[in-house]
Amino acid sequence: MNLHANNGGSTPLGQVFTPPAVADLVLALALEGLPSTATVLDPACGDGVFLKRARVTGISADRLHGIELCPAAAAKAVGRVPGAHITCGDFFEEPPRQFDAVVGNPPYVRQEFLDAMRKRAIARQLREDWPEPSPAPGELFQGRADLAMAFVARALRFARPGGRVAFVLSQAVLDADYGRDLERFLVGRGRLVAVIASIEERWFLDAAIHAAVVVLERTNQGQGEPPLVARLRVPVAEAARVVRGVGDLARVADLRPVGKRGAGVGSLRGQLRAPGAWLDFAAAAGELLVPLSDLADVRRGVTSGQNSFFYLSRVEAARKGIEPRFLVPLLRSPKQAIQVLVDPATLPTVAFQCDVPEEELAMFPGASAHVASGTKLAASPSLSSRARWWSLPARPARLFLTKAYDERFVQVLATAPVIADQRMYAVDPRGVDLELLAAVLNSTCTALALEALGRASMGDGALEWSVGDARNLPVLDVRRLELDLDAAGVARDAFRRLSTRAVGRISVDVHSPERQALDGALLSGMPHLRALLAGARDALVGAVATRLAKALSPRSPHGP
Repeated sequence: MNLHANNGGSTPLGQVFTPPAVADLVLALALEGLPSTATVLDPACGDGVFLKRARVTGISADRLHGIELCPAAAAKAVGRVPGAHITCGDFFEEPPRQFDAVVGNPPYVRQEFLDAMRKRAIARQLREDWPEPSPAPGELFQGRADLAMAFVARALRFARPGGRVAFVLSQAVLDADYGRDLERFLVGRGRLVAVIASIEERWFLDAAIHAAVVVLERTNQGQGEPPLVARLRVPVAEAARVVRGVGDLARVADLRPVGKRGAGVGSLRGQLRAPGAWLDFAAAAGELLVPLSDLADVRRGVTSGQNSFFYLSRVEAARKGIEPRFLVPLLRSPKQAIQVLVDPATLPTVAFQCDVPEEELAMFPGASAHVASGTKLAASPSLSSRARWWSLPARPARLFLTKAYDERFVQVLATAPVIADQRMYAVDPRGVDLELLAAVLNSTCTALALEALGRASMGDGALEWSVGDARNLPVLDVRRLELDLDAAGVARDAFRRLSTRAVGRISVDVHSPERQALDGALLSGMPHLRALLAGARDALVGAVATRLAKALSPRSPHGP
Protein backbone atom coordinates (compact mmCIF):
# COMPACT_ATOMS: atom_id res chain seq x y z
CA MET A 1 0.00 0.00 0.00
CA ASN A 2 1.53 3.28 -1.10
CA LEU A 3 1.19 5.74 1.74
CA HIS A 4 4.20 7.87 1.02
CA ALA A 5 4.25 8.64 -2.69
CA ASN A 6 3.37 12.28 -3.16
CA ASN A 7 3.92 13.13 -6.78
CA GLY A 8 1.84 10.68 -8.76
CA GLY A 9 -1.60 12.25 -8.64
CA SER A 10 -4.18 12.50 -5.91
CA THR A 11 -5.39 9.29 -4.26
CA PRO A 12 -7.18 8.47 -0.98
CA LEU A 13 -3.76 7.38 0.30
CA GLY A 14 -2.25 10.80 0.05
CA GLN A 15 -0.45 10.92 -3.30
CA VAL A 16 -0.40 14.49 -4.61
CA PHE A 17 1.57 15.75 -7.60
CA THR A 18 3.79 18.71 -6.71
CA PRO A 19 4.06 21.47 -9.33
CA PRO A 20 7.73 22.27 -10.10
CA ALA A 21 7.32 25.94 -9.18
CA VAL A 22 6.09 24.99 -5.70
CA ALA A 23 9.09 22.66 -5.33
CA ASP A 24 11.39 25.52 -6.41
CA LEU A 25 9.96 27.83 -3.75
CA VAL A 26 10.38 25.13 -1.09
CA LEU A 27 13.99 24.53 -2.10
CA ALA A 28 14.86 28.24 -2.14
CA LEU A 29 13.71 28.57 1.46
CA ALA A 30 15.30 25.32 2.63
CA LEU A 31 18.68 25.90 0.95
CA GLU A 32 19.07 29.57 1.86
CA GLY A 33 22.75 30.32 2.39
CA LEU A 34 23.91 26.75 1.75
CA PRO A 35 26.68 25.83 -0.69
CA SER A 36 26.25 23.49 -3.64
CA THR A 37 27.75 20.73 -1.49
CA ALA A 38 24.68 20.75 0.79
CA THR A 39 22.96 17.44 1.42
CA VAL A 40 19.24 17.22 0.76
CA LEU A 41 16.66 14.60 1.72
CA ASP A 42 13.12 14.14 0.41
CA PRO A 43 11.58 11.52 2.74
CA ALA A 44 8.57 10.87 0.48
CA CYS A 45 10.13 11.59 -2.89
CA GLY A 46 7.55 10.03 -5.19
CA ASP A 47 8.87 10.33 -8.73
CA GLY A 48 11.58 12.80 -7.68
CA VAL A 49 10.33 16.27 -8.54
CA PHE A 50 12.04 17.94 -5.54
CA LEU A 51 15.32 16.14 -6.21
CA LYS A 52 15.23 17.03 -9.90
CA ARG A 53 14.60 20.69 -9.10
CA ALA A 54 17.42 20.58 -6.53
CA ARG A 55 19.75 19.50 -9.34
CA VAL A 56 18.72 22.63 -11.23
CA THR A 57 19.97 24.73 -8.29
CA GLY A 58 23.45 23.24 -8.79
CA ILE A 59 23.51 20.58 -6.08
CA SER A 60 25.24 17.47 -7.40
CA ALA A 61 23.24 14.26 -7.66
CA ASP A 62 25.42 12.42 -5.15
CA ARG A 63 24.33 14.93 -2.46
CA LEU A 64 20.64 14.18 -3.04
CA HIS A 65 18.74 11.49 -1.15
CA GLY A 66 15.19 10.25 -1.50
CA ILE A 67 13.06 7.67 0.29
CA GLU A 68 9.95 6.24 -1.33
CA LEU A 69 7.72 3.38 -0.28
CA CYS A 70 6.19 2.69 -3.72
CA PRO A 71 8.61 0.69 -5.93
CA ALA A 72 7.17 2.08 -9.17
CA ALA A 73 7.51 5.69 -7.98
CA ALA A 74 11.01 5.03 -6.62
CA ALA A 75 12.04 3.60 -9.99
CA LYS A 76 10.80 6.75 -11.72
CA ALA A 77 12.81 8.88 -9.30
CA VAL A 78 15.96 6.87 -10.09
CA GLY A 79 15.46 7.50 -13.79
CA ARG A 80 14.54 11.14 -13.28
CA VAL A 81 17.57 12.00 -11.13
CA PRO A 82 20.49 9.75 -12.20
CA GLY A 83 23.13 9.48 -9.51
CA ALA A 84 20.87 10.43 -6.62
CA HIS A 85 20.60 8.04 -3.67
CA ILE A 86 17.05 6.71 -3.89
CA THR A 87 15.90 4.18 -1.29
CA CYS A 88 12.75 2.15 -1.80
CA GLY A 89 11.58 1.85 1.75
CA ASP A 90 9.66 3.30 4.68
CA PHE A 91 10.81 6.64 6.09
CA PHE A 92 9.67 5.58 9.55
CA GLU A 93 11.98 2.56 9.43
CA GLU A 94 15.10 4.39 8.26
CA PRO A 95 17.88 4.98 10.82
CA PRO A 96 18.29 8.71 11.53
CA ARG A 97 20.94 10.58 9.58
CA GLN A 98 21.60 14.27 9.33
CA PHE A 99 21.06 16.45 6.27
CA ASP A 100 21.47 20.15 5.61
CA ALA A 101 17.90 20.34 4.35
CA VAL A 102 14.84 18.09 4.38
CA VAL A 103 12.25 18.98 1.77
CA GLY A 104 9.14 17.54 0.21
CA ASN A 105 5.40 17.13 0.15
CA PRO A 106 4.51 14.46 2.72
CA PRO A 107 1.28 12.53 2.21
CA TYR A 108 -2.05 13.81 3.43
CA VAL A 109 -3.48 10.74 5.16
CA ARG A 110 -5.84 10.96 8.13
CA GLN A 111 -5.20 8.55 10.99
CA GLU A 112 -8.43 6.68 10.40
CA PHE A 113 -7.02 5.41 7.10
CA LEU A 114 -4.06 3.79 8.89
CA ASP A 115 -4.38 0.47 10.68
CA ALA A 116 -3.70 0.29 14.40
CA MET A 117 -0.39 -1.55 13.99
CA ARG A 118 0.89 1.11 11.60
CA LYS A 119 -0.06 3.93 13.95
CA ARG A 120 1.61 2.24 16.92
CA ALA A 121 4.80 1.70 14.92
CA ILE A 122 4.93 5.36 13.88
CA ALA A 123 4.29 6.60 17.42
CA ARG A 124 6.98 4.26 18.75
CA GLN A 125 9.50 5.57 16.21
CA LEU A 126 8.76 9.17 17.13
CA ARG A 127 9.39 8.40 20.79
CA GLU A 128 12.72 6.83 19.86
CA ASP A 129 13.63 9.85 17.75
CA TRP A 130 12.80 12.28 20.55
CA PRO A 131 13.29 10.46 23.87
CA GLU A 132 12.83 13.59 25.97
CA PRO A 133 9.71 13.05 28.07
CA SER A 134 8.13 16.43 27.50
CA PRO A 135 6.68 17.66 25.29
CA ALA A 136 5.91 14.22 23.88
CA PRO A 137 6.36 13.94 20.11
CA GLY A 138 3.30 11.70 20.04
CA GLU A 139 1.21 14.85 20.48
CA LEU A 140 1.78 15.53 16.80
CA PHE A 141 0.22 12.21 15.85
CA GLN A 142 -2.96 11.79 17.84
CA GLY A 143 -6.68 12.42 17.53
CA ARG A 144 -7.50 13.55 13.99
CA ALA A 145 -3.92 14.44 13.09
CA ASP A 146 -2.66 13.81 9.58
CA LEU A 147 0.24 11.48 8.78
CA ALA A 148 2.03 14.59 7.52
CA MET A 149 2.44 15.75 11.12
CA ALA A 150 4.37 12.58 11.93
CA PHE A 151 6.56 13.34 8.90
CA VAL A 152 7.26 16.80 10.33
CA ALA A 153 8.45 15.36 13.65
CA ARG A 154 10.63 12.71 12.01
CA ALA A 155 12.04 15.10 9.39
CA LEU A 156 13.28 17.50 12.06
CA ARG A 157 15.23 14.59 13.55
CA PHE A 158 16.95 14.13 10.15
CA ALA A 159 17.97 17.80 9.93
CA ARG A 160 21.35 18.81 11.29
CA PRO A 161 21.44 21.53 13.99
CA GLY A 162 20.73 24.75 12.13
CA GLY A 163 19.36 22.83 9.17
CA ARG A 164 15.89 23.43 7.77
CA VAL A 165 12.82 21.38 7.04
CA ALA A 166 10.61 22.86 4.32
CA PHE A 167 7.42 20.97 3.52
CA VAL A 168 4.29 21.55 1.50
CA LEU A 169 1.51 20.87 3.99
CA SER A 170 -2.24 21.19 4.05
CA GLN A 171 -3.31 24.43 5.68
CA ALA A 172 -5.15 22.19 8.14
CA VAL A 173 -1.90 22.00 10.13
CA LEU A 174 -2.47 25.67 10.98
CA ASP A 175 -5.79 24.91 12.63
CA ALA A 176 -5.87 25.77 16.30
CA ASP A 177 -5.53 22.22 17.64
CA TYR A 178 -2.83 21.01 15.23
CA GLY A 179 -0.99 24.34 15.41
CA ARG A 180 -0.82 24.21 19.20
CA ASP A 181 0.53 20.65 19.07
CA LEU A 182 3.23 21.72 16.61
CA GLU A 183 4.13 24.70 18.77
CA ARG A 184 4.49 22.49 21.86
CA PHE A 185 6.53 19.91 19.99
CA LEU A 186 9.05 22.49 18.74
CA VAL A 187 9.97 23.68 22.24
CA GLY A 188 13.67 22.86 22.68
CA ARG A 189 13.80 21.13 19.29
CA GLY A 190 13.20 23.66 16.58
CA ARG A 191 11.53 26.86 15.54
CA LEU A 192 8.97 27.85 12.99
CA VAL A 193 10.61 30.19 10.47
CA ALA A 194 7.82 30.99 8.04
CA VAL A 195 4.48 29.91 6.59
CA ILE A 196 3.82 30.84 2.96
CA ALA A 197 0.55 30.46 1.07
CA SER A 198 -1.46 31.95 -1.74
CA ILE A 199 -4.80 33.50 -0.87
CA GLU A 200 -6.16 33.38 -4.43
CA GLU A 201 -4.24 30.71 -6.35
CA ARG A 202 -4.74 26.96 -6.09
CA TRP A 203 -1.51 24.98 -6.19
CA PHE A 204 -3.11 21.57 -6.60
CA LEU A 205 -5.76 20.63 -9.10
CA ASP A 206 -5.86 16.95 -8.14
CA ALA A 207 -6.40 17.28 -4.38
CA ALA A 208 -9.20 18.90 -2.40
CA ILE A 209 -6.83 20.86 -0.18
CA HIS A 210 -5.33 24.29 0.14
CA ALA A 211 -1.64 24.05 0.84
CA ALA A 212 1.07 26.13 2.47
CA VAL A 213 4.85 25.96 2.59
CA VAL A 214 5.96 25.52 6.19
CA VAL A 215 9.62 26.19 7.00
CA LEU A 216 11.19 24.92 10.24
CA GLU A 217 14.73 25.13 11.59
CA ARG A 218 16.31 22.67 13.96
CA THR A 219 17.55 24.47 17.06
CA ASN A 220 17.33 24.15 20.83
CA GLN A 221 17.58 27.91 21.38
CA GLY A 222 13.87 28.67 21.42
CA GLN A 223 11.75 30.49 18.87
CA GLY A 224 13.81 33.68 18.66
CA GLU A 225 12.35 35.92 15.96
CA PRO A 226 8.61 35.45 15.52
CA PRO A 227 7.69 33.37 12.48
CA LEU A 228 6.56 35.16 9.37
CA VAL A 229 3.23 34.51 7.73
CA ALA A 230 3.58 35.37 4.05
CA ARG A 231 0.49 35.87 1.88
CA LEU A 232 1.68 35.67 -1.72
CA ARG A 233 0.45 38.52 -3.89
CA VAL A 234 1.93 37.01 -7.07
CA PRO A 235 1.56 33.54 -8.65
CA VAL A 236 3.79 30.91 -7.09
CA ALA A 237 5.73 30.57 -10.36
CA GLU A 238 6.73 34.24 -10.13
CA ALA A 239 7.55 33.92 -6.43
CA ALA A 240 9.81 30.94 -7.16
CA ARG A 241 11.76 33.02 -9.68
CA VAL A 242 12.32 35.84 -7.17
CA VAL A 243 12.74 34.21 -3.76
CA ARG A 244 16.18 32.96 -2.73
CA GLY A 245 15.56 33.11 0.99
CA VAL A 246 13.22 34.32 3.71
CA GLY A 247 14.45 37.88 3.22
CA ASP A 248 13.04 37.94 -0.31
CA LEU A 249 9.49 37.12 0.73
CA ALA A 250 8.65 40.81 1.20
CA ARG A 251 9.13 41.26 -2.55
CA VAL A 252 6.32 38.85 -3.43
CA ALA A 253 4.12 38.63 -0.34
CA ASP A 254 2.42 40.59 2.40
CA LEU A 255 4.20 39.68 5.64
CA ARG A 256 2.60 39.33 9.05
CA PRO A 257 4.87 38.51 12.01
CA VAL A 258 2.94 36.17 14.28
CA GLY A 259 2.50 37.60 17.76
CA LYS A 260 2.68 41.22 16.66
CA ARG A 261 -1.07 41.63 16.13
CA GLY A 262 -3.66 39.42 17.69
CA ALA A 263 -5.90 37.74 15.14
CA GLY A 264 -8.01 35.52 17.35
CA VAL A 265 -8.66 31.80 17.01
CA GLY A 266 -5.62 29.86 15.79
CA SER A 267 -3.09 32.70 15.46
CA LEU A 268 -1.25 31.18 12.49
CA ARG A 269 -4.44 30.50 10.59
CA GLY A 270 -5.79 33.90 11.53
CA GLN A 271 -2.68 35.72 10.33
CA LEU A 272 -2.67 33.71 7.11
CA ARG A 273 -6.35 34.06 6.16
CA ALA A 274 -7.61 37.18 7.89
CA PRO A 275 -8.07 40.30 5.78
CA GLY A 276 -6.36 43.37 7.14
CA ALA A 277 -9.71 44.88 8.03
CA TRP A 278 -10.25 42.14 10.63
CA LEU A 279 -6.82 42.70 12.16
CA ASP A 280 -7.52 46.43 12.33
CA PHE A 281 -10.93 45.87 13.90
CA ALA A 282 -9.64 43.34 16.44
CA ALA A 283 -6.79 45.65 17.43
CA ALA A 284 -9.11 48.64 17.80
CA ALA A 285 -11.72 46.68 19.74
CA GLY A 286 -9.26 45.25 22.25
CA GLU A 287 -11.11 44.03 25.34
CA LEU A 288 -14.48 44.77 23.75
CA LEU A 289 -14.05 41.42 21.97
CA VAL A 290 -14.32 38.31 24.15
CA PRO A 291 -14.42 34.57 23.41
CA LEU A 292 -17.96 33.31 22.90
CA SER A 293 -17.38 30.87 25.77
CA ASP A 294 -17.23 33.87 28.13
CA LEU A 295 -20.89 34.50 27.35
CA ALA A 296 -22.37 31.09 26.66
CA ASP A 297 -21.92 27.35 26.68
CA VAL A 298 -21.29 26.06 23.15
CA ARG A 299 -21.97 22.42 22.36
CA ARG A 300 -22.31 20.20 19.35
CA GLY A 301 -25.63 19.51 17.74
CA VAL A 302 -26.90 15.97 17.82
CA THR A 303 -25.38 13.05 15.93
CA SER A 304 -28.24 10.58 15.98
CA GLY A 305 -26.34 7.47 14.92
CA GLN A 306 -29.33 6.39 12.81
CA ASN A 307 -31.11 9.27 11.12
CA SER A 308 -33.68 6.99 9.52
CA PHE A 309 -34.91 5.98 12.98
CA PHE A 310 -34.54 9.20 14.95
CA TYR A 311 -35.42 11.78 12.29
CA LEU A 312 -39.02 11.63 11.08
CA SER A 313 -41.18 13.80 8.91
CA ARG A 314 -44.19 15.15 10.73
CA VAL A 315 -46.40 13.11 8.41
CA GLU A 316 -44.50 9.89 9.19
CA ALA A 317 -44.56 10.55 12.94
CA ALA A 318 -48.33 11.10 12.81
CA ARG A 319 -48.86 7.95 10.74
CA LYS A 320 -46.90 5.93 13.32
CA GLY A 321 -49.01 7.41 16.10
CA ILE A 322 -45.94 8.44 18.13
CA GLU A 323 -46.97 10.41 21.19
CA PRO A 324 -46.23 14.17 20.85
CA ARG A 325 -44.26 14.20 24.12
CA PHE A 326 -41.50 12.20 22.35
CA LEU A 327 -41.26 14.46 19.31
CA VAL A 328 -39.08 17.56 19.27
CA PRO A 329 -38.82 19.92 16.27
CA LEU A 330 -35.53 19.31 14.43
CA LEU A 331 -33.37 21.89 12.69
CA ARG A 332 -31.49 19.66 10.24
CA SER A 333 -29.53 22.30 8.34
CA PRO A 334 -28.97 26.06 8.31
CA LYS A 335 -30.42 25.95 4.79
CA GLN A 336 -33.80 25.50 6.47
CA ALA A 337 -33.37 28.91 8.06
CA ILE A 338 -34.63 31.30 5.40
CA GLN A 339 -34.45 33.98 8.07
CA VAL A 340 -32.73 34.27 11.43
CA LEU A 341 -35.88 33.83 13.50
CA VAL A 342 -37.29 30.31 13.11
CA ASP A 343 -40.69 29.08 14.22
CA PRO A 344 -40.29 25.41 15.26
CA ALA A 345 -43.82 24.66 14.03
CA THR A 346 -42.66 25.32 10.45
CA LEU A 347 -39.84 22.76 10.57
CA PRO A 348 -40.81 19.69 8.52
CA THR A 349 -38.84 17.18 10.59
CA VAL A 350 -39.07 16.08 14.20
CA ALA A 351 -36.62 14.10 16.33
CA PHE A 352 -37.71 11.05 18.27
CA GLN A 353 -36.48 11.67 21.81
CA CYS A 354 -37.59 9.02 24.27
CA ASP A 355 -35.73 8.02 27.41
CA VAL A 356 -38.48 5.79 28.81
CA PRO A 357 -37.18 2.49 30.26
CA GLU A 358 -38.07 -0.63 28.30
CA GLU A 359 -40.46 -1.91 30.98
CA GLU A 360 -42.50 1.30 30.73
CA LEU A 361 -42.62 1.62 26.94
CA ALA A 362 -45.84 -0.38 26.71
CA MET A 363 -47.61 2.57 28.30
CA PHE A 364 -46.96 4.50 25.08
CA PRO A 365 -48.15 2.40 22.12
CA GLY A 366 -46.83 4.71 19.40
CA ALA A 367 -43.34 5.04 20.85
CA SER A 368 -43.27 1.35 21.76
CA ALA A 369 -44.13 0.30 18.20
CA HIS A 370 -41.51 2.66 16.77
CA VAL A 371 -38.82 1.22 19.07
CA ALA A 372 -39.88 -2.31 18.16
CA SER A 373 -39.57 -1.49 14.46
CA GLY A 374 -35.92 -0.60 14.94
CA THR A 375 -34.84 -3.47 17.20
CA LYS A 376 -32.22 -4.63 14.71
CA LEU A 377 -30.46 -1.28 15.09
CA ALA A 378 -29.59 -1.97 18.73
CA ALA A 379 -26.42 -3.86 17.75
CA SER A 380 -25.11 -1.14 15.42
CA PRO A 381 -21.79 0.42 16.54
CA SER A 382 -23.35 3.86 16.77
CA LEU A 383 -26.09 2.77 19.20
CA SER A 384 -24.82 -0.27 21.08
CA SER A 385 -22.97 1.77 23.70
CA ARG A 386 -26.09 3.68 24.79
CA ALA A 387 -27.88 2.57 27.96
CA ARG A 388 -31.08 2.64 25.92
CA TRP A 389 -30.31 2.40 22.24
CA TRP A 390 -33.50 4.32 21.36
CA SER A 391 -32.56 7.27 23.57
CA LEU A 392 -31.34 10.29 21.61
CA PRO A 393 -28.70 12.19 23.62
CA ALA A 394 -29.70 15.73 22.73
CA ARG A 395 -30.67 18.88 24.58
CA PRO A 396 -32.94 21.42 22.90
CA ALA A 397 -31.79 25.01 22.62
CA ARG A 398 -32.98 28.25 21.07
CA LEU A 399 -29.78 29.83 19.71
CA PHE A 400 -27.42 28.14 17.25
CA LEU A 401 -24.12 28.91 15.56
CA THR A 402 -23.68 27.48 12.08
CA LYS A 403 -20.80 25.04 11.61
CA ALA A 404 -20.03 25.54 7.88
CA TYR A 405 -20.52 28.45 5.48
CA ASP A 406 -20.68 29.14 1.80
CA GLU A 407 -22.14 32.56 0.89
CA ARG A 408 -24.70 32.95 3.69
CA PHE A 409 -24.06 33.80 7.33
CA VAL A 410 -27.06 33.02 9.49
CA GLN A 411 -27.17 32.17 13.20
CA VAL A 412 -30.59 30.82 14.08
CA LEU A 413 -32.77 31.98 16.95
CA ALA A 414 -35.79 29.71 17.47
CA THR A 415 -38.94 31.03 19.07
CA ALA A 416 -39.07 27.86 21.21
CA PRO A 417 -36.48 25.16 21.99
CA VAL A 418 -35.54 22.80 19.15
CA ILE A 419 -32.96 20.11 18.55
CA ALA A 420 -30.31 20.83 15.92
CA ASP A 421 -28.33 18.36 13.86
CA GLN A 422 -24.53 18.27 14.16
CA ARG A 423 -24.23 20.90 11.41
CA MET A 424 -25.08 23.51 14.02
CA TYR A 425 -23.76 24.26 17.50
CA ALA A 426 -26.14 24.99 20.34
CA VAL A 427 -25.37 28.25 22.16
CA ASP A 428 -26.76 28.44 25.71
CA PRO A 429 -26.33 31.99 27.11
CA ARG A 430 -24.78 32.14 30.53
CA GLY A 431 -26.02 35.18 32.41
CA VAL A 432 -26.50 37.32 29.31
CA ASP A 433 -29.57 38.32 27.33
CA LEU A 434 -30.47 35.70 24.70
CA GLU A 435 -31.79 38.17 22.13
CA LEU A 436 -28.82 40.52 22.42
CA LEU A 437 -26.40 37.61 22.06
CA ALA A 438 -28.28 36.50 18.94
CA ALA A 439 -27.95 40.05 17.64
CA VAL A 440 -24.18 40.02 18.16
CA LEU A 441 -23.83 36.64 16.45
CA ASN A 442 -25.70 37.95 13.40
CA SER A 443 -23.66 41.13 13.11
CA THR A 444 -21.15 41.95 10.39
CA CYS A 445 -18.40 41.95 13.02
CA THR A 446 -19.06 38.30 13.85
CA ALA A 447 -19.42 37.32 10.18
CA LEU A 448 -16.03 38.89 9.47
CA ALA A 449 -14.49 37.02 12.41
CA LEU A 450 -15.98 33.76 11.15
CA GLU A 451 -14.63 34.33 7.64
CA ALA A 452 -11.24 35.57 8.79
CA LEU A 453 -10.51 32.83 11.30
CA GLY A 454 -12.41 29.79 10.03
CA ARG A 455 -10.93 26.61 8.62
CA ALA A 456 -10.82 26.79 4.84
CA SER A 457 -8.02 24.29 4.23
CA MET A 458 -10.08 22.01 2.00
CA GLY A 459 -10.34 22.85 -1.67
CA ASP A 460 -14.14 22.74 -1.97
CA GLY A 461 -14.60 26.32 -0.78
CA ALA A 462 -16.39 25.49 2.47
CA LEU A 463 -15.56 27.49 5.58
CA GLU A 464 -15.79 25.38 8.72
CA TRP A 465 -15.61 25.88 12.46
CA SER A 466 -14.91 23.18 15.00
CA VAL A 467 -16.80 23.34 18.27
CA GLY A 468 -13.53 24.13 20.07
CA ASP A 469 -12.84 27.05 17.76
CA ALA A 470 -16.44 28.22 18.12
CA ARG A 471 -15.96 28.53 21.87
CA ASN A 472 -13.04 30.86 21.17
CA LEU A 473 -14.81 32.88 18.49
CA PRO A 474 -14.18 36.56 19.28
CA VAL A 475 -17.47 38.43 19.60
CA LEU A 476 -18.56 41.81 20.92
CA ASP A 477 -19.08 41.65 24.67
CA VAL A 478 -22.85 41.84 25.03
CA ARG A 479 -22.47 42.58 28.76
CA ARG A 480 -21.25 46.06 27.90
CA LEU A 481 -24.39 46.68 25.89
CA GLU A 482 -26.63 45.46 28.69
CA LEU A 483 -25.35 48.24 30.93
CA ASP A 484 -26.97 50.87 28.67
CA LEU A 485 -30.70 50.21 28.65
CA ASP A 486 -31.41 52.68 25.85
CA ALA A 487 -28.68 51.26 23.60
CA ALA A 488 -29.84 47.73 24.38
CA GLY A 489 -33.38 48.64 23.38
CA VAL A 490 -32.22 50.10 20.07
CA ALA A 491 -30.15 46.97 19.39
CA ARG A 492 -33.11 44.69 20.15
CA ASP A 493 -35.38 46.66 17.81
CA ALA A 494 -32.77 46.52 15.03
CA PHE A 495 -32.27 42.80 15.52
CA ARG A 496 -36.00 42.09 15.40
CA ARG A 497 -36.25 43.86 12.05
CA LEU A 498 -33.29 41.92 10.69
CA SER A 499 -34.36 38.56 12.10
CA THR A 500 -37.70 38.44 10.29
CA ARG A 501 -36.52 39.06 6.73
CA ALA A 502 -34.78 36.58 4.40
CA VAL A 503 -31.00 36.26 4.70
CA GLY A 504 -29.27 36.26 1.33
CA ARG A 505 -25.73 36.06 0.03
CA ILE A 506 -23.40 38.12 2.16
CA SER A 507 -22.39 40.24 -0.84
CA VAL A 508 -25.93 41.64 -0.87
CA ASP A 509 -27.02 41.10 2.72
CA VAL A 510 -24.15 43.02 4.26
CA HIS A 511 -25.37 46.23 2.66
CA SER A 512 -29.03 45.86 3.68
CA PRO A 513 -30.52 48.68 5.81
CA GLU A 514 -31.49 46.16 8.51
CA ARG A 515 -27.96 44.81 8.93
CA GLN A 516 -26.40 48.26 8.84
CA ALA A 517 -28.86 49.44 11.50
CA LEU A 518 -27.98 46.45 13.68
CA ASP A 519 -24.24 46.98 13.26
CA GLY A 520 -24.57 50.63 14.19
CA ALA A 521 -26.69 49.84 17.25
CA LEU A 522 -24.25 47.23 18.54
CA LEU A 523 -21.39 49.71 18.26
CA SER A 524 -23.29 52.51 19.96
CA GLY A 525 -20.88 54.81 21.77
CA MET A 526 -17.84 53.37 19.95
CA PRO A 527 -17.13 55.79 17.09
CA HIS A 528 -13.62 54.35 16.57
CA LEU A 529 -15.18 50.98 15.68
CA ARG A 530 -18.10 52.40 13.71
CA ALA A 531 -15.55 54.16 11.52
CA LEU A 532 -14.16 50.75 10.56
CA LEU A 533 -17.51 49.23 9.56
CA ALA A 534 -17.41 50.19 5.88
CA GLY A 535 -13.99 48.63 5.47
CA ALA A 536 -15.10 45.55 7.41
CA ARG A 537 -18.10 45.06 5.10
CA ASP A 538 -16.00 45.36 1.96
CA ALA A 539 -13.35 43.04 3.38
CA LEU A 540 -15.97 40.43 4.30
CA VAL A 541 -17.48 40.43 0.83
CA GLY A 542 -14.04 40.28 -0.78
CA ALA A 543 -12.81 37.46 1.45
CA VAL A 544 -15.88 35.30 0.76
CA ALA A 545 -15.58 35.90 -2.99
CA THR A 546 -11.87 35.01 -2.92
CA ARG A 547 -12.50 31.82 -0.95
CA LEU A 548 -15.17 30.61 -3.33
CA ALA A 549 -13.31 31.66 -6.47
CA LYS A 550 -10.16 29.87 -5.32
CA ALA A 551 -12.12 26.67 -4.86
CA LEU A 552 -13.54 26.85 -8.37
CA SER A 553 -10.46 28.03 -10.22
CA PRO A 554 -8.21 25.68 -12.20
CA ARG A 555 -4.61 25.42 -11.17
CA SER A 556 -2.50 28.16 -12.72
CA PRO A 557 0.61 27.28 -14.75
CA HIS A 558 3.56 26.72 -12.45
CA GLY A 559 6.54 26.73 -14.74
CA PRO A 560 8.52 23.82 -16.16
